[in-house]
Amino acid sequence: MRNPAGLSTRDLHADDDVTLALAKAAGVHGIYVLNALARDDGVGFLLALQGEDVGLCWFGSRGNLVILGAESLSPEGVQAVADAVQISQHPWRIAMGPTAIVNALRDRTAGKPLLLRDQVYYVGTAKDAVATLVDDSVRTAGREDRERLLQATLELNSSDLNIDQARVDRRWLRDTIDERIAGGLTRALGPVGGLRSKLDFGSDGPGGLVLEGVFTFPEHRGAGLASRLVATCLHRAPATVCLHVGMHNAPARAAYERAGMALAGRCRLLLLA
Repeated sequence: MRNPAGLSTRDLHADDDVTLALAKAAGVHGIYVLNALARDDGVGFLLALQGEDVGLCWFGSRGNLVILGAESLSPEGVQAVADAVQISQHPWRIAMGPTAIVNALRDRTAGKPLLLRDQVYYVGTAKDAVATLVDDSVRTAGREDRERLLQATLELNSSDLNIDQARVDRRWLRDTIDERIAGGLTRALGPVGGLRSKLDFGSDGPGGLVLEGVFTFPEHRGAGLASRLVATCLHRAPATVCLHVGMHNAPARAAYERAGMALAGRCRLLLLA
């Protein structure tokens, strides 16, 4: 597709050198996409301006849209990217990318979004983990933790993403939690069946490990559990570890910094209702 802004698109292919180069050049913002490409997960298209590749739009199987590059586009170019997303008809519910493009997508959607905010990235490696916070009691969550994980996810989605707990499909959520448990993708602190703090491995692959869903139950906050959990996962990881969080979430950001992670970038996040 071509348009008056000089922007053109072509289909994205997981094994395409340009696609991989753009994902790597995006740094921490591209880690999730690099891992997804390695699994051949998702579809999308490359963005070129006057014949020069400047970015890409990747649509994942979980309804997430990640836009890499294209930060320096003109206002006309920004609108052209938003046009391309609409024309593609690829489904998405959550978008992350450059502020101008994500805002343009918001302007094209009906109704009020659940969320529109700036996110910041944190990154670290095993050598960055604060040794005094590494905790051998951090464990892989099991079936006995299922109901506690369900409540943690509902509370986190409500407080952080403005998702009404009454609207969440409990069967779908339990299936998702069961998949994470079966895959060994959730880490916990606290007794079996009564965990106090948890996080999930949202993505793992050649780009690195992406942490998500960090949550401590309110009655256990203030004891540094999230910092211990993140520091331990950082210490045990064989490669780069990253996560992203709301820019104004000062308590969470402080916890990640105490664990040894460093600020590494930002993006805009849009979550549709």
